[in-house]
Order: sequence, then structure tokens, then C-alpha cells
Amino acid sequence: MGQVKRYLGITAMLLLGAAVLYLVVQIYAIMNPSYRTETAIYYEMSENIEMKAAAVFQRQTIEGGGTLGYLVEDGERVHPGQVIAERYSSPQQAQAQAQYRQLQRQVEMLQSSSKVQGVDVGAITRQLQDGLYSLVADLGQSNYYDSTEDFNSYLVAANKVQCLTGKTSGFDQRIAQIQGQMEALSAAVGTPETIGSPASGYFVRSEQAGVQPFSQEQLEQMTPQQLLEELDKTFPDNSQGVGEIITDYRWSLYGTTDSSLAQQLKAGQSVTLRLPERGGLEFPVKVEQVQADRENGLYKIKLSCQNITPQALGLGVERVEVVVNEYEGIRVPRSAEHIHISTDENGVYVKLGTLMYFRKITNKLYQNEEYMLLPLNPSEEDGDEVRLYDEVIVEGTDLDNGKLI
Repeated sequence: MGQVKRYLGITAMLLLGAAVLYLVVQIYAIMNPSYRTETAIYYEMSENIEMKAAAVFQRQTIEGGGTLGYLVEDGERVHPGQVIAERYSSPQQAQAQAQYRQLQRQVEMLQSSSKVQGVDVGAITRQLQDGLYSLVADLGQSNYYDSTEDFNSYLVAANKVQCLTGKTSGFDQRIAQIQGQMEALSAAVGTPETIGSPASGYFVRSEQAGVQPFSQEQLEQMTPQQLLEELDKTFPDNSQGVGEIITDYRWSLYGTTDSSLAQQLKAGQSVTLRLPERGGLEFPVKVEQVQADRENGLYKIKLSCQNITPQALGLGVERVEVVVNEYEGIRVPRSAEHIHISTDENGVYVKLGTLMYFRKITNKLYQNEEYMLLPLNPSEEDGDEVRLYDEVIVEGTDLDNGKLI
């Protein structure tokens, strides 16, 4: 009887050990799958020419110096004689003027916030939400130029919501307090010296203007090799004066590259200029000229743009990308591509439930070292091609169509 109990105990322990071992194997299989997949997603890819280039504008320098306060924004269009800056006799006067203008903007925002007659609560709530989304997008894209304006719009909308919902009766008392502070500052501000614009155009402060060491005539005359050598130099920021007036909304950019993609560019062609070191800022530009230097394997590219913005006015010698071709499609890792043993077709294996299937590739829109881009909408006849959101097997062994995973 004792031997029977011992036998049953050993059997129970063996069964329990087998169950534990099975569980461990299953957990290991889940944590360390033999096949690794990646979802085929929608993606945009492009063929770019990367190069160093020099922007050039038609400009007129505004002479002057000292402790300055600006009355117009960068990129604002001005006319001859318009007051664009003030020169202060002391730091105290400059500080008082800065405080005065800050309070002045607060009064303007509060006055705008008080105008709620006939305003729909739903509409202003949507405006509040849109302002918040715009602000978050600005910060996410490092677009600090627009973030201040979007924040002010959001704040005005928030103030109007308070008025409409009865949380405040208005801002008259606060406005009166601020105006009292402004009156106290007026004596310290006095009457500073003003500086006017010498011409019509777009204003940019000297410290915001890009480093532009070459004239357009110099850039026109350089060969591709000369331009490459000149742009490779270090250019000190020797900005001076009050600022500049950009007298023409049209500007040009000259660069040089050894990329064979330059052969695809034709005069008059519209392309996109991208600035990766400035948050991916983009401008629509037109190809004016492509000059080839066969001996040195170089191309000199001249681009023109009619999009004048505050960001454009700050351009000088830059690292840029010229987007030659853009594609959109299904992104699949190149490591997933295989040749089917039976049909000799190119394709990938995808995981569907517990089975794997072969999906053929008949057309590649574009590929780089890591990924390939496939058509978004395969024809109905090609039902066995890669489709959006397929779980593509990128790592695994013994791949075969219809095999159990």
C-alpha cells in the first residue's frame, strides 16, 4: 500500500512538473516569438538633393545703432518714412517703453475679450479648442514665431468664455488699473528718437537677418567648383545697423551638389525646398538653372522663390534639401523581401492568424536602404499583393505559403 501511495505521489509530481514545463514553454514562446512582424503602414517618402546653399535677397540696410526698440514685426511690410524703431538714451528709458508696450497689449486683449455681445457660446468654445490645438502643434513643431499669436488668441477666447458663462462681469476694473500703470510709465518713456524706413519692402531686424556674404552677381559668376569651395568656408555673423528692408518679394538660392538626381531637374520645374535644420520648414521654389561640371562631378543649382515670410527673411547660408520626387504608399522593410521557391516571384510573407501567406511584389514606387514603398491600391486581379496593415514577417525561418506559425 505504501508503495502505491509513493507511486501515485511521484506520478502527481511528474504531471505537475510537466504542466509547469508546458507553461514555461508557452510563456517563453509568447515573450520570444520565433517570428517578428511589422505592420505595413501608410507612409510618404521622397528623393532629395542635399546641399549647402546661399540665399540672396534684394535688400537695403538701415544704418544706425544704440539701444533700440522695434515698432514693427519681422516680415511686416513697411513704406518709406514709416517709423520702424526707436533709439533710447538709457537702458531705463528702454525698459520703461518695453513695459509700457506690454501693458498696452494687455489692454487691447482685455478690450477684445469684453466684446461678447451676439457671440455664440458653442462657436467661442470651438475657437478655444482650436486655439489650444494650434498652440500645441506650434510647440511640437518648434514653431515659436506663431506660438505667441496662437496663445494670445487662445487667451482671448478663454476670457470670452468666462464672460459668457458669468464667471466674470467684465474686465473694466483690470483695464483701468493697467491704464493707471501706463500713465506712470509715460514720464519715464519721454520722447525717444525715431528711425524711419528708407524704402518700401519687408522689414527684418539685423540680428534676425541671415548671414549673406555674397551678392547675387557674385553667385551668378561662380562655377560649381568655386561655389562649393566658397560655401564650405566659415562665415562670421557681422550683422550691423538697425535692420534691413527687403525690397523685393522674390529671392534666390544657389547651391552645389554631386547628387545624380540633379540631372532630373529642368529649368521652370516646381519643386519643394526643405530646411531640416530649421524644423523642416518648406518653401515652394522654381528651378531657374542647373549648371553641370562634368569634370568634377558637380552641379550648380539656382532656385527662385516668391514666398516671402519672416522665416524666409532669416535665411543665409543653409543646409537644404531639394525634394525632387515624392511618393506615398505602403511602407515595408526591405529585410522582409524574399523570393518564392516555387514561383520565383519577389514578395513577403505575412501573418494571418496562426498561418503565414506569401504576398507578391510586382511594383515598387521607391526604396532606400531600410524600406520600400509599395502601391496603396493594388488591382483587384492582384489579390495576393501586399495590402495596408498586413502583418509582414521581418524575421523568421522556414517561411512557406500556408504554413502554420
